[in-house]
Amino acid sequence: MQFLTYELAQEIVGRTMKILNQNINVMNEEGVIIGSGERDRIDQLHTGALLVLEKGESMEIDDASAAEMKGARPGINLPILFNDQVVGVIGITGEPEQIRNYARLVKMAAELVLEQSFLLERVQWKQRLQSEIVNQLIAEGDLNEASIKQRAGFLGMDVGCPRFAIVMEKMDDAQITTQGLIEAVQYEIGRNDFIGVSYNEEIVVLKAAGSKREMTHFLERLQKISSENVRMGIGRVANQLNQLKASFSQAKNAIMVGSKLDPDRNCFPYEKYQLEIMLSKVIREEDKSAFSYYDNLLDQGRKGELIDTLEAYIREGGELNKIAESLFIHRNTLRYRLDKIAELTGKDPRDAKDLMELYMAKLQCDLS
Repeated sequence: MQFLTYELAQEIVGRTMKILNQNINVMNEEGVIIGSGERDRIDQLHTGALLVLEKGESMEIDDASAAEMKGARPGINLPILFNDQVVGVIGITGEPEQIRNYARLVKMAAELVLEQSFLLERVQWKQRLQSEIVNQLIAEGDLNEASIKQRAGFLGMDVGCPRFAIVMEKMDDAQITTQGLIEAVQYEIGRNDFIGVSYNEEIVVLKAAGSKREMTHFLERLQKISSENVRMGIGRVANQLNQLKASFSQAKNAIMVGSKLDPDRNCFPYEKYQLEIMLSKVIREEDKSAFSYYDNLLDQGRKGELIDTLEAYIREGGELNKIAESLFIHRNTLRYRLDKIAELTGKDPRDAKDLMELYMAKLQCDLS
């Protein structure tokens, strides 16, 4: 496995030269210079590095020794270790007497940069693999469960538990990057929760189901993270892997419908908007002229008293006292308005079937 690349070697050079105002060279496992403060030395063979790689020990080179070694100058060369394995050499150009006290510090800095790079690459690899698993689970078409279980096994994750989909869509004016949001969410999710980015740039969490209290607290924490940046849809719990695509679809539909009906909210559970989502599918298939009677209410003003009355009637479940109180009107005034709605639309809100048709007409208007 190649631990040191040209890019990483040059990063080590940049960081270590800030510690010591001397030229730094980084050599790979073949003794070739792949990073240097003197760019013209890159790709040259460093004989001193070959000796360090052979012995696994630091080596000082004075003027006399340098004259006998190809590509070497006076300085100190030290092995770069990773997991107790020599993976390269770092060289400090200068008189050994003058730079000896700094050599170990430079070696430690180089090894620290290498370790950080490895850990970052491992984190990024896990993120990529999780995203691939997530996209396989939410995609349409046949599901290769054996492949998914094998991939999840590489991550030490159990795919057999019930889980539900959470979809997070960034708003246009979001003050956070997708990667920044992923990192914030990762602090909250459990070891069995998948997180990934869909092909449409949505962040998708496939959350392992727990108790209702645990889920409530978890969603509250997510809302705090995403309150001003993200709309969040929540699907139903899927007991089998092949049901997760339905949970994902439910979460997306909850965002689509919920964000139009309740634009001041940012969290949209499917169960709260299930009826409206189902009706919206019927409405999309229906001729818009079927709801033309609703225009007669809109002609009274989009937020006029009749629209307000109908909304209150639906919200309060037809309880006249509560409706009148919420609108700050007398019950006789409420009866007059209900009669007016029936007169203008041909649909009486006090009749269950007519009320459903009025509600569908209202949805068609709100979602258009």
